[in-house]
Amino acid sequence: MKRFYVVVSIPLLLAALIPIAASLWVAHRKAKDDQITYLTSLADEVLRRGVASRQQLVAALNELDKDPHPPCSQASLTRMQQLVGTSFYLQGMGSVMDGTLVCSTLTQGSDLVPLTGNHMVTSTGISSWIGARLPFAPDQPFNIYARNGHAVIIHPGIVIDMPVLHADVSLGLLISTPQALIRSKGPLDAQWLGLYTPHASSQAQSDTHYIVFRASKGNNIAAIAAAPKALVYGGLQAQALILAPLGLVASALFALGVAVLTRWQLSPRVRLRTALRRREFFILYQPIVDLETGQWVGAEALLRWRRRNGTLVPPDEFIAEAEKAGVIAFITRYVIDMVLADLPELLKARPGFHVSLNLSPQDLVADGPVQYLQRRFSAMELPAGALMLEVTERGLVDIEAARPALQAARQIGASIALDDFGTGYSSLSMLESIDIDTLKIDRIFIASIGAQAAISPVTTHIIEMAHTLKLALIAEGVETQDQVDFLIARGVREAQGWKFARAMPVLELLAGLRSTQVSSQR
Repeated sequence: MKRFYVVVSIPLLLAALIPIAASLWVAHRKAKDDQITYLTSLADEVLRRGVASRQQLVAALNELDKDPHPPCSQASLTRMQQLVGTSFYLQGMGSVMDGTLVCSTLTQGSDLVPLTGNHMVTSTGISSWIGARLPFAPDQPFNIYARNGHAVIIHPGIVIDMPVLHADVSLGLLISTPQALIRSKGPLDAQWLGLYTPHASSQAQSDTHYIVFRASKGNNIAAIAAAPKALVYGGLQAQALILAPLGLVASALFALGVAVLTRWQLSPRVRLRTALRRREFFILYQPIVDLETGQWVGAEALLRWRRRNGTLVPPDEFIAEAEKAGVIAFITRYVIDMVLADLPELLKARPGFHVSLNLSPQDLVADGPVQYLQRRFSAMELPAGALMLEVTERGLVDIEAARPALQAARQIGASIALDDFGTGYSSLSMLESIDIDTLKIDRIFIASIGAQAAISPVTTHIIEMAHTLKLALIAEGVETQDQVDFLIARGVREAQGWKFARAMPVLELLAGLRSTQVSSQR
């Protein structure tokens, strides 16, 4: 009998141990994959900023090559200041001769500034001084890039400074050929650069860290993101302390393992489609205000996701995930259905009131969500002007591909707004080539008003550009009266932000519309 129990206990023990071992292996693999995915997303963002920074500095140097004025003349410095004001990543420009900064938009007078720092010449012929010090800020390193006697000055932190989940996460931006680290954040070991193959995106690991490289061959730069392996092991150890006691009951452990594995195997596409089916998404409306009258003239429909357990998923997280998983068009159709259910009441509350919808670049395709909106809107026989469609600069990179969707929007009287203007690669020539009605000034530029920030000249330039092209303007993220006064003084008519109202459900929006309408009639 004892032998029987021994024989029987072996498979029972295996049934208990195998699920534990399998779950721990899967947990470790998933924890590592999550870490690599997170590092990849960080490296991609650093690379995106680095490419944008490099494109802006090359474009600025190209413009100065065409400037007929003598170096360091007042006309030349004025032109440099104009180029700095229209560039997000450039802090200054100047002229360089024999390794000396002879004049710049950041220095005063005729004092010569010998350039220090790590000097090199890239494969594209641009001389670089990494970590140079300038007299007006001796404790602050700058990166200076020069060609044909013209120089661009960039603050290293503007590309690399982004939030991370743990202080031990390291970020860096490097030149591929010749290889040189030009910006870094966190404890970055220089030996990791030896694991990088020039111009190739890859993953690597040292004895202590997981490392991700993302490269842009066309721009001769690469981004690096690294995190300690201990972050993965720490999470695995905590999980093992929970799973081990449950292994004493094989059936319960197996059920738990199946449940955990099932959850782990759910892809972002499945999670998002399930959330749509369960109607976990909902719409909030943030009013758009006429700065002169204080009336609410429109509202932006903002999608939010509250999971069944009550947690809210940040929009930046799930929208990016939906785009990557290829389900953003389904979500956009969901938003259209919800907004059109609310829209008749909004129109009754105030004729001429419009609702703006955000479109992903993947929505601007033939027979996509915009054409779906066209069919639904036309069937409801609603008046023209009730909708504004907000597109981003990424969505208009291929304007010919986006044109059918834009034409469908025009056919129902919808206006087109360019959202988050100034944060990408827009230029005056691009704006002149596309059919838009409104520019939305991104909150990052509004936040600089009154803050003496280096990027504040861009705000004024965007406003002047819009006036020149006879485009309407909507300022996002307005929070202070100083910002309101600044915008009114420069002819900006509409704005949205916490200064006026936060995003709210449709019933609160209707009540607010009635309240503002009564106030305006007194």
